[in-house]
Amino acid sequence: MLRFERENVDFLTFFRGMKRFRIPLIVTLISAYAFYLRLVHLAGHDLWVDELYQISQMNGTFFQMVQGLTRSEYCAYLSADYYLTYPFYKIFSMNKWGLAIPHMGATLLGFYLLYLICRRYLKSVLGYVVTFSIVCFNATLIWHATEIRTYAVLPTVALASLYLWLRIIDANGYLSMGKKVVAGVVFVFILWFHVYGIVMFFFTGLYALLTRVKDKSFFIILKNVAPFVLVVLCLAAPLWLLSTFGPHLANPTSNNDTFQFIPSPSRDMIGFLKGVFGNLIGDKRLYFLLLGGVAPFVIPYRQRFHQIIFLIVLVVVPVGTILSGNILTHYWFLQRGFIWVMPIFALFIGWSLESFVLYVKDKCQSSGQRIARNSDLRIE
Repeated sequence: MLRFERENVDFLTFFRGMKRFRIPLIVTLISAYAFYLRLVHLAGHDLWVDELYQISQMNGTFFQMVQGLTRSEYCAYLSADYYLTYPFYKIFSMNKWGLAIPHMGATLLGFYLLYLICRRYLKSVLGYVVTFSIVCFNATLIWHATEIRTYAVLPTVALASLYLWLRIIDANGYLSMGKKVVAGVVFVFILWFHVYGIVMFFFTGLYALLTRVKDKSFFIILKNVAPFVLVVLCLAAPLWLLSTFGPHLANPTSNNDTFQFIPSPSRDMIGFLKGVFGNLIGDKRLYFLLLGGVAPFVIPYRQRFHQIIFLIVLVVVPVGTILSGNILTHYWFLQRGFIWVMPIFALFIGWSLESFVLYVKDKCQSSGQRIARNSDLRIE
């Protein structure tokens, strides 16, 4: 009998120990299926005109390709996907599977970075399932994940910026010299990867700082972070300014309608919101999850204001910034332009739904306990 009880206790201990692997296992399974969907898309589509255009710029030497960026790209040297893809083109030529290797790697890294960020905000299986399901089935993310273009990497770049900023702020800006060098290199890469890099860098940094704005150590953090940011910007500025204001491909779409694909908010606000938020979710079967995004605006749970700031600073204002830039340059406002906020929006929905469910659960438990206490009093 004693042996049986000991074995039972050992089994329960093992089972409880395994529970901590439940969420990583679920995330791994959803991510694996998400990756499978992206590979299926890759297998079913040949290289299309925009991919062929980018590949065509790699025919010469590496330096010839770099020199040609001023004639082939709107943001000139801020086109790091060329540098990322170039060696694979030299190895695999026009084989799309070979060319997509760096983008497939970036996609897997993006899943991992999203998981690391989710660990900061989510407490339950529900939050992880919702977040990763949105990323898994998002049509825009699937389409561009293995595409031989910069949009395949932008979501991962944005997640890297957010993760790194949160780590820096958590450390109150105190970093060893080695960590400063690594962080600085990553941030310079982000600023140089694409013209949107500066938007990612600024808004993820702003959000990270806002998470500590009420802390007594906030000004210490600012004091520690400011010199680091200044060094990063100084290092990135020459190439960024040259690419933005120096020679680059002129925009041939100046006579086109910015709102050719997503309706203008001034003419059709409902259509505009459908176009934006529909693409942020990315799958009609999951549109009902958008209701979770309403929760922090109407339900008085504790984290609601933090979630609203998260949404505004990391999703709404960046999309608005991109929209403003598209209007000024007469470029199309497309979902690929804000593809990099989609995993962040997925986290917002997962986080909000989780908070709502936990709030309702807590209220139901409180009501049940109150009813039980009242029943006990009547019996007495």
